[in-house]
Formats: sequence, structure tokens, C-alpha cells
Amino acid sequence: MQAYLNLDSDEDADVLQSLIDVAETDIQGSIDDNIELEKYREYKLFNQAVKTLVDFTYYNRGNLGEQKIAYPPSYQYMINGIRWKIRGAYSANSSSATTQSS
Repeated sequence: MQAYLNLDSDEDADVLQSLIDVAETDIQGSIDDNIELEKYREYKLFNQAVKTLVDFTYYNRGNLGEQKIAYPPSYQYMINGIRWKIRGAYSANSSSATTQSS
């Protein structure tokens, strides 16, 4: 994340980890929090959405923030893409597990 944000030092490592945790929870909650976080992390689009939200939040906190929007538009686009992919994959896996156990 530090490389993505082009940060030279790790003095904000705790802040970044906190922002990553919040971003992952936000995305998971926006889609389906019954699906394990590890499943989400398998998707490149999820990881990019996390980076996008962390970037947005990191540079728009406190006195740095002049943004008047809650989320960057690209973030919302990524969430919609992830929503359909993961729900489709999760329901397909759940259906085959139910069929196999019968």
C-alpha cells in the first residue's frame, strides 16, 4: 500500500492498516458480509477497490480533505463489478455443495 500511495517511509503504517481494514469491511458490507473476506481477496478488482478507497481516505482526511463526495466514482464502479462476480461464484459454490451433500 505504501508503494501504491508513493510513501517513502513507514511512519503511517498503523494508519494505513486501519484504513485497509475499514475499506475491506466497507466493501464486504456493501456486497455480502456472509461471504468470507478471504473469498473477496481472491479477486483483483476487490484488491484494487481497497487500494482506491484507502488512497481516497488517506489523502482526504483531516485538513487534507477538500472533497465533497463520499466515495470516488471508480470505487462505486468496482463495487458493482465485484458484487456480481462474487455473488455468482458464491451461489454457484453453495449450490454445488448442497447438491453434493444430498
